[in-house]
Amino acid sequence: YERFRAIPSHPIHHIIMSRASETLSNIPLATLAIMAICIGTYILQLLFDQPLHLYTMCPRNVLYLNEYYRFITSSIHHGSLMHIGMNMMSTMAIGSMLERQIGTLTMGMTIAWGILLTSSIYVITAWMLHLIFDYEKLMIQHSVGFSGVIFQLSVLESNLNPNRMRNVFGFFTVSSKMYPWALLVILQFIMPQISFLGHLSGILVGTLQYYGCFDQLFPSNSYLQQCEGSERMASLRRQPSFVNTPDTRSWRRDGNGNNAGGVRMALLAAFASIALYARYICETIQVCIFGRGANANANIQLNELGAAWGSPSSGDAAPSSSSVATTGGAGTIQGNLEDDEEWVGLPAAIQRSTEEM
Repeated sequence: YERFRAIPSHPIHHIIMSRASETLSNIPLATLAIMAICIGTYILQLLFDQPLHLYTMCPRNVLYLNEYYRFITSSIHHGSLMHIGMNMMSTMAIGSMLERQIGTLTMGMTIAWGILLTSSIYVITAWMLHLIFDYEKLMIQHSVGFSGVIFQLSVLESNLNPNRMRNVFGFFTVSSKMYPWALLVILQFIMPQISFLGHLSGILVGTLQYYGCFDQLFPSNSYLQQCEGSERMASLRRQPSFVNTPDTRSWRRDGNGNNAGGVRMALLAAFASIALYARYICETIQVCIFGRGANANANIQLNELGAAWGSPSSGDAAPSSSSVATTGGAGTIQGNLEDDEEWVGLPAAIQRSTEEM
């Protein structure tokens, strides 16, 4: 025992612990708190092994059995280790970026209202579909997880950074505003068993919040700043991960600081996003089936060949065929370049150079 106790701990252990500590210290306070709540709840699920269906979102049980606690428990419980792992990684990434823009107090209230409003929209939608179309599946379906709120946060963060491009699982890139909608569709194709209505409810809540429909539920930024300066919040304010409330609210505003949206603008924005995303999908299907076409190749550059394929370079004419010489590590390519009638996407010279290699 003495011999093994004298062996120093492996440096890998210290590296892992230091990296984990550094990662946690970079997560803002409200995001870290909700992650701790969800992870702690999942640990309690494993320890006590209680039936998960007692805490899921089931509209029938909420409306007819008065089990209103499901509004909260359905968001903080998870079905598996992979489920909570994916949700917490998404919460850490999206929540951290958003909280640094809106402040810890606003972020905390956004998450709290998001849990209640996302669940409410879920229940109301399921009830209306049952009432109007006699569609009962959603009324008796059980849903669980924090992903609805994650979609709400994703909508807010995407609209606050509208000029960025986002990569969707490495398949394609979309504008920042379209990212939540693209994620909604792609996730449903990849994992059909996930709750489409739960994710859609989060997108609707985030859109309505961004356009000022829930402004009455949030105190003004000046009031939050006064609260942050009080002695009662001194200990909270001293936390290194605490983010102060900005001077102006980040949601959609007009020149006078009033909300420039409302329910009408939020619904129009949602329908416009759906229509734009449907257009992108149709264009993608068209390209997959019929190809880009010869006219679509004007933006393809020949890089090392030093010419633009399908379009004239600046100041030069664009003949149908040209004699081009290029030197490189593998030798020299010289000759007449012409369009390949069978494949309009690549110049014939590139195909010949590939064959030579």
